[in-house]
Amino acid sequence: MLNCLSMADTTIRKQTLAPWMGLLLTALGALSNGLPFIGFPAAPVPWISLLLSLTGFVVVLIGLWKAFRPSTIYKGKISACIAAALSLLFMASSIAFFWGARHIPAESANAPQIGQRVPDFMLPDSAGHSLSLTQLLSGSSAGKKPPKALLLVFYRGYW
Repeated sequence: MLNCLSMADTTIRKQTLAPWMGLLLTALGALSNGLPFIGFPAAPVPWISLLLSLTGFVVVLIGLWKAFRPSTIYKGKISACIAAALSLLFMASSIAFFWGARHIPAESANAPQIGQRVPDFMLPDSAGHSLSLTQLLSGSSAGKKPPKALLLVFYRGYW
């Protein structure tokens, strides 16, 4: 009877939630990059994202260790590997965001301020003719009334 019980205990399939909890944490780490859009201060967001992702990945690694430990039969080795791969993907995206957020250039002291007069410049219009800022503001470019205001948009990105 004792031998029969010990054999039954060795064939019990165990399942752990560690890979899936780790995947959830790494996904939350990647999704935490959207916190500034709901009013959260932007400064700690890269650190929160990185911390959640790394914690989640450690939990996934613990789950993988439990899955491939030879002392038990584990039901879910394939799903644990899938969770680990997805977790690694989320962690890599969080690290990439963290790296990019750390390299945002500081605000330039020479940048024009709101209400400051902009130096004159020339750019082509939609027809390809050169148009200066003073021509645009005086209204002499096409015989139109001068605009009340001018909005300049500076793109910092590249594409």
